[in-house]
Amino acid sequence: MEINKLKLIPKLIAATSIMLISFSATALERYAGLEDGSDENLKAVCKDYMVNSFLKNDPELFFHLLPKSMKKMEPMLEKDWPEGHLKRFGAEPLTKYDFFEMKNEFEYSEYKGLKTKSIKVRYKAGIMRNKKGTWCNFHRHEDGRWYFAQKP
Repeated sequence: MEINKLKLIPKLIAATSIMLISFSATALERYAGLEDGSDENLKAVCKDYMVNSFLKNDPELFFHLLPKSMKKMEPMLEKDWPEGHLKRFGAEPLTKYDFFEMKNEFEYSEYKGLKTKSIKVRYKAGIMRNKKGTWCNFHRHEDGRWYFAQKP
């Protein structure tokens, strides 16, 4: 029986190493933005952000969608993220909205020479008494990638 345990140890080490490598490979790079700025993709990303990042208090996607110019504000943003979530939704972990609605169409504009796409979202969850509205605003930067113009 002791020999079987010894054979198992290298397998466990190998499995753990593979899990760590695959975890780091799937982590989102901060300040990377999106290459695909199609309406369908930006709408899916907005919904993913609102459900899996904003609601569930996970800032990973938020930081991925920020432009590199926001890097200098990273410590403040990381500090304010959990406080803002507690104030808006309360301390109870959430997995779904009581109400969630996203418009079908984007609004198109330009800001400081950058193409902008915005889509309106309304939601209610947690301790909120009323529905709130926000926008997912995306700017296309000089590098051709799409980034959040502001935090929804």
